[in-house]
Amino acid sequence: MNDDLAPAGGSKRRYLTVLFSDLTGSTRLADSMEAEHYAELLTALREVSHDVVAKHGGTLVRMQGDGLLAIFGHPVSLEDDGRRAVEAALELHALVRSTPLDAPLPPDLPLALHSGVHAGLLLIEPGDLVRGRFEIVGDAANVAARLSSAAEPDEVLVSEETLGRASHFFRTGPHRRLAVKGKNQPIEVVPVSARAEVASRSQASRRRGLTPFIARQAELAVLEAALDDAVQGRARHLVIVAPPGTGKTRLAEEFLQRAVARGCLVHRGDCESYLSAEPLQPLLQVLRELVGLRPGVAPAEALLACKAWTQALDATLAAHAAVLRPLLATAGEGAAGLQAQAALVELLLGLSLHRPLLLFIDDWQWSDDATRHAVTALRAAIDAGAGHRLLLLVASRPSESIAADSAGSPTLALAAFDDDAAAETIARLLPRVDPFVQDEIRNYAGGNPLFIEELCHSASHEPTDRRARRSHGGPAWLEALIQSRVERLAPEQAELVRTAAVIGNVVPSWLLRRLTGVAEDHPRLRALADEDFLFPGDTPGTLRFKHGIARDVIYAAVGLRQRQALHLAVAEVLAAREEADAPHEALAYHYGAAGRPVEAARHAELAGDRARLASALDRAKTHYRAALAALDTMPAAERDERRWLGIAQRFGLACVFDAARQDLALFRRAVQIAQAHDDAPSIAAAEYWLGYIHYALGEAPAAALHGERALDAALRADAHPLAVQVRATLGQVRMATGEYDAALALLDEAIAVKRRHRSGGKPAVGSAYSLATKATVLGDLGRFDEAEACFAEALHAAGHGSHEVEASTRGLQAAVLLWQGRWDEARAAAAHACRIAQRVRSLYSLAMSDAAGAYGAWMTERRPESLQTIRRAGSWLESREGRLFASLLHGWRADGLADAGDAAGLRQAVAEALRRARQHDRLGVPMALRAMARAASVAGDGATADRWLARALDAAHARQSAHEIAVTRWAQAAWGRDRSAAPRHLDAAEAAFERMRMPWHLAQARALRKTTEA
Repeated sequence: MNDDLAPAGGSKRRYLTVLFSDLTGSTRLADSMEAEHYAELLTALREVSHDVVAKHGGTLVRMQGDGLLAIFGHPVSLEDDGRRAVEAALELHALVRSTPLDAPLPPDLPLALHSGVHAGLLLIEPGDLVRGRFEIVGDAANVAARLSSAAEPDEVLVSEETLGRASHFFRTGPHRRLAVKGKNQPIEVVPVSARAEVASRSQASRRRGLTPFIARQAELAVLEAALDDAVQGRARHLVIVAPPGTGKTRLAEEFLQRAVARGCLVHRGDCESYLSAEPLQPLLQVLRELVGLRPGVAPAEALLACKAWTQALDATLAAHAAVLRPLLATAGEGAAGLQAQAALVELLLGLSLHRPLLLFIDDWQWSDDATRHAVTALRAAIDAGAGHRLLLLVASRPSESIAADSAGSPTLALAAFDDDAAAETIARLLPRVDPFVQDEIRNYAGGNPLFIEELCHSASHEPTDRRARRSHGGPAWLEALIQSRVERLAPEQAELVRTAAVIGNVVPSWLLRRLTGVAEDHPRLRALADEDFLFPGDTPGTLRFKHGIARDVIYAAVGLRQRQALHLAVAEVLAAREEADAPHEALAYHYGAAGRPVEAARHAELAGDRARLASALDRAKTHYRAALAALDTMPAAERDERRWLGIAQRFGLACVFDAARQDLALFRRAVQIAQAHDDAPSIAAAEYWLGYIHYALGEAPAAALHGERALDAALRADAHPLAVQVRATLGQVRMATGEYDAALALLDEAIAVKRRHRSGGKPAVGSAYSLATKATVLGDLGRFDEAEACFAEALHAAGHGSHEVEASTRGLQAAVLLWQGRWDEARAAAAHACRIAQRVRSLYSLAMSDAAGAYGAWMTERRPESLQTIRRAGSWLESREGRLFASLLHGWRADGLADAGDAAGLRQAVAEALRRARQHDRLGVPMALRAMARAASVAGDGATADRWLARALDAAHARQSAHEIAVTRWAQAAWGRDRSAAPRHLDAAEAAFERMRMPWHLAQARALRKTTEA
C-alpha cells in the first residue's frame, strides 16, 4: 500500500467491550473507616481486579480511586468478548462480597460493586501515567460508565446488543429501557445476576430457541444416508464445514432431532474458545450427559453418580468407565492422560454395539490436542470396520486444523443461502416487513443465516428510518465476531480487505489493483474468497463482499485519516478516467467521505438527476439528500442557499410517488431559507411540496393549508405553471376528502391548461395523475363510462412506458373497477401497478395495488390468503406512515372479515376505517360500516344492523357516491330488520346497478329478490 494511505501512529479503531466497576457507597465507606483500612481495601480491590480481568482475557486499562476500567478485545479480539466481560464482572462482584475486612462496615452498607458493560467502536491510543495503560475514546466507553452509574448495588447492567446470543449463559432480570445522556433513543439493558446452569454453547442455543429450518434439504439427505449406514453396522464419520453463521449448528440440530426420533442414542459436545475450556471438553460433556451429571455438581455427589453408572454397565465397559471415573467426578479438572483417552474411545465404541450412537462435536476449530487425539483414534476404529453402529459428526469453520484433522473424512460444505432461501427466512422472521426492507436485509446479509436473523431482530425493534440496518454493522457482539475474523487474517490480507471496504461493497478489480498493486488473480485475493470475504462479482472485472454487514464493520474500523486518504485516492483515480458516463454516484460518495464537500455536492446532484430520469426514485432521494448534506458542511461564507433550494425542488420531484414523513423537515427548512431571501417562487415551491407530502401521507387538512399558501405565493410571484400544479394538487386533496364538486372544478381547470401545453414527447406526469384522480371521482359518482374514458386518457398521457405515474393510475383504476364489481379486470390492473411499483420501489403504490388485487381475488376465490395479503399491505403502509386512501384498504379487509366470520378482526378493521375518517379519508367507510351491519344481522341483532346500515347510507350520501348508495340499499334489503321495506330497497338498488353497468351486483340483487319473494 502507498505509505500516504497507511494508518497513523499508535492509535487505531477497534470494536471493544468495556467494563466499568465502582465500589458502592465509597464515600460513606471512606468516612466510616480508618484511612489505613480504606487504603488496604482499595489495594485488595486492585489486586483482585488485575487477576480476574486477566483470567477472562481482558486488559485492565486503569484503576482510579475505587473504580476500574477494563477492556476486552485488545490486543486480541475474540467473538465472545461480551461474555468474558460479564463473567469477569460477576467474579469481581462475588470476590468483593466475600472480602474479609479488619474494620467494621456500616450496618446498612455491605461491601459491593456496581458495574456496567457496553461494547462498540472505540479509538484506542497509547496512555501515560495519568490516563492509564491506554486512552480509549468513543461513545461506548461513556455508555458503559453510565450503565455502571445506573446499576443498583451488586448489580451488573449490560446493554442487550453487547451480550446478544450469549445472554443464555447467564441468569438475567427483566429487560428495561434506560435513557442515557447523549443518546437519542433509550438503550435496552439487561441486569445479570449470576451464571446460568448452561454447560455449552449448544445448550445456550437450545434455550434461546431454534430458528426456522429452511433450505438445507440436500445436506440433510446426505446426513440421513450416513446415519442409515451407521444403523446397519457400517460406522461412518462426516465433517460439516462452513464459515461462521452459515447454519452448521442449525442443520445439525435438525438432524439430531430426527436421529432421536429413529431411536438412536444421540450425544453432543462443544469445543470452546473460552480460556477456561478443559482438555477433552466435548467428549467429557458427552460422558457427563451419559452419567447424568449436571453442571456445578458437588464432587462427592458426582463420585456417587459415577459409581452407580459404572455398576450398571457390563464388565468390559465398566472397566473403561472406571478409568474415567476420577476425571468425571472432578468435573474435568486436570489434564487427561493417554490411558483416559483410550478408555474414552473404547467406551464409546462399546456403547455403539448396544445401540446406534450418533456423536456430534461442534466448533471443532477450537478443539484441544487431547480431543483431536481421541477423535483420531475413534476414526481409526471406525475405518477398521468392526461392526460398530456409530456415526461421528463434526462441525467446523474452515481452518488449517480441520483440513488436517478431517483428511479422509467425507466433507459436507455449506454454502450461503440463495435469494429464495434468504427471502423465505426473512418472511418467517418478519412476516409483515415490506419487500424493500426484505431486499435490503437479504442483500446486506449476503445469504448468511446468522446475519439475516440478527438483522431481522434489529428491524423488528428499531424505528422505521433505521429499519433495515444500523449505521454500520449489526449488534455489538456481531461486530466483534466479524472483527475477530479479520484479525485472523495475515496482515497483508487484512490491509487488502480494508482497502476494498473503503472502495465499497462492489470493488472494480482495476481500481483495487491501482491502489494496492494486487491483481484479480493474485493468491491473496483467492485466499480472501476462501475466508468468506471477497468474491468475484456478478459483473466481470469486479469483486464483491460476500456480506455487506462485514464490509461495513471492516470499513468503520479503518482510522479516520487513513480512510479519508483512501477515499480521496479512489476519487482522483475515478475522476481521471475519461468516461462518457461518469460514475457520479461513486465520485459523490468518495469525495464526501474524503471531506471534499464541493466536489461531493456536484456529483451527488448529478447522480440524483440521473437516477430520477431513470425512475430510480429511492436512489434519487438518497443522492439529493447527500448533495444537500454536502452543501451544509461548507463554510457559511461559501454556501449557496439558492442552489440548495434548487436541489430541494428536485428532491420533491423524487418524493411524488413515495413520500415519507421525514421529508417534511427538509421542506420546512426550504420555506425558512426562501423566506429569508424573500424568494416568492421558492416559497411557493417549498409550500407546495409540504402540501403534497401531507396529501401523500393522507393528512388532508395540513395538505390543504400548505396548498393554499403555495397557491397564494405562486400567484404573487406570477409562477403560473406552478399555480396550475398547485390547483391540481388541491383538486386531488378535495377528491381524497370527498368534496367532489370542488375537486372536479380544480382538476378540470388544471387538466385544460395541461392539455394545451402537452408536448407529447415524454410522459405527462401531472396530466396523467390529474386525469386518474378525476376518473376516480367520476367512478365514485357512479359515472363509470366517463371514468373509463378518463383512465384511458390518463394512461395515454403516462406514455405506456411503465413510468411510475402509470402505477398510480393503474392502482386507482383497480379501485374503481372494484367498485363496479369487475373483479378480474381489477386484479389485472392491480397486478400491472404492482410490477411498476416494484421496479420504481414505490412502497405506497405497491401496498395499495397489492391490497386491491387481493380484494378482487377474495371476491372471486374466497381464499384466506387474500385477507392476509390485505392485512400485510396495511402493515407496510403503517411502517412508512403512508395513509392516503387507506380507508379503502380497511374497508376491503372489513368486508372480507365479515364474510369470513372473524368478529375480532372485523372490529379492528372498522375502527381503523373510522380513524381514517377523522382525517377526512372516507372512501372505505361505507363498506366497513356495511360489514358491521352484516355481522350484526348474522348474530340476529337486527336493530344494531339497522343502525350500522343507516350510518353507511349517510356516509355514502355525504360524498355523493352513487355506487355506495346502491350497494347499501341492497344491504338494507338483505340484512335490514324491516322486511316489508326490502322490495323497495331492491328496486332502487337494481335500477342503479343496471344504470351504472354493475352486472355482478345486479345478479346479486336479482338472486336476493328471488329469495325474498320465495
